[in-house]
Amino acid sequence: MATTPVEWLPILTKRLDDRAPRVTLLRDYANGRAPLPEMGKNTKASWIAFQQKARTDFGGLCIGSLGDRIRVNGITVGDAESVESDQARRIWRDNRMDVQLADMVDDYLTTGVGYLVVGAGEDGAVITREEPEQFYAATDPLRPLKARAAVKVWRDVDQGADFALVWVHGARQVFSRPSSVLDSSTRTETLITRAQGQWLEAGPVEFYDGGVPVVVLERQGGQGLIEKHTDAIDRINLGKLQRLVTTAMQAYRQRAIKGDLPEKDESGNPIDWAKTFEPAPGALWDLPEGIDIWESSPTDIRPLLDGETQDARDFAAVTRTPISVFVPDGANQSAEGAANATAGQVAQAENEISRLEPGIEVALVYALRVEGVDLPPDVTVDVFFQPPAYVSLSEKYAAAAQAKAAGVPIKTIMRTILGYSPEQIATADLERAEEQLNAATLVAAATPPPAPVVTGGNA
Repeated sequence: MATTPVEWLPILTKRLDDRAPRVTLLRDYANGRAPLPEMGKNTKASWIAFQQKARTDFGGLCIGSLGDRIRVNGITVGDAESVESDQARRIWRDNRMDVQLADMVDDYLTTGVGYLVVGAGEDGAVITREEPEQFYAATDPLRPLKARAAVKVWRDVDQGADFALVWVHGARQVFSRPSSVLDSSTRTETLITRAQGQWLEAGPVEFYDGGVPVVVLERQGGQGLIEKHTDAIDRINLGKLQRLVTTAMQAYRQRAIKGDLPEKDESGNPIDWAKTFEPAPGALWDLPEGIDIWESSPTDIRPLLDGETQDARDFAAVTRTPISVFVPDGANQSAEGAANATAGQVAQAENEISRLEPGIEVALVYALRVEGVDLPPDVTVDVFFQPPAYVSLSEKYAAAAQAKAAGVPIKTIMRTILGYSPEQIATADLERAEEQLNAATLVAAATPPPAPVVTGGNA
């Protein structure tokens, strides 16, 4: 088994190259660039342009809709008011983790895997999200969150060089190579497109304490959210193309000449009948005697348009995505109907959160360790997510009002429905106490003093 960065480099880069076609294809399905339907080798550019109009970004809508329900809104280390909690929240803020986590979740849902790497910077711990196109980690079969070795490959256009950084247990090393190779026969340079080959050591091995500082977040089965449904997207795009072709053909009523038209005029010159009968507003044609024009009748394309809605419903069903994401025509839908439509995606989001949460917490443990904080065994890092069942403000406050009417405590409502973080709940408590004190003070100021009581004296 490989142990050093030099030994792991060819293994990891080969695996990265082997996975690249699958990752690229899934990215295309998620970005509205699915393979063109009915694509041939000799297809003309005009037909390709027409084919591109048949692609609908169902994959991207599906992934984006689920990703919007996966949002972190709070971090605690032991006690919410501890120094370590403040430090973890500062690490989160300085590394723009709200943005990086959204990108990582997109990687995770699209390709089936996401990566977080922890390192040391000038101002403290650094956490980065790494793209599966440039990063690969060999995981421990017994602990999939842990990486035995990892590699990141990137290109520096300004230097005209490629670089690879390899991590193993307790050590890492940088390698480099030119970005292109020279063809001796044509004297032209060709960019290298594979991660494998031609690497040279660019520096000595750097040693550090601990294991590989990489967190691997993998979906169930290692598959992307839409990977099992790419055939359905292909079918939808093919149906869309066929409907576009039919609609385009029916947009013009076909005409034909009934009868025998002479090929030459009286002077013996050939007659261009296509130019003569060219349709135009206000055009009048002088037809020879015995000649008639046949015209096709228009076709009702409404059934074709209904087919698009049915395709969207089928895809929504297999991916557990609310149909309103693909067909936003449910403006008058009841609240109960909307809740039932989103129930499948909410359950899916809760399952994904349960898989993502431990990895994100491990990344924060690594980051605190970089800054010299070794947590005792009885202190844990907890990451809180916004409730996936409530995305819009109207959904949150409607559910909060119903929960309050049912007697649910206000702190529970803030945590489980409104999605408040622990520090936001603490701030709300202080503000609520301040408002109550101000209200009591105003009441006291507006109440007139009691009239003095007169006792004794003569009548």
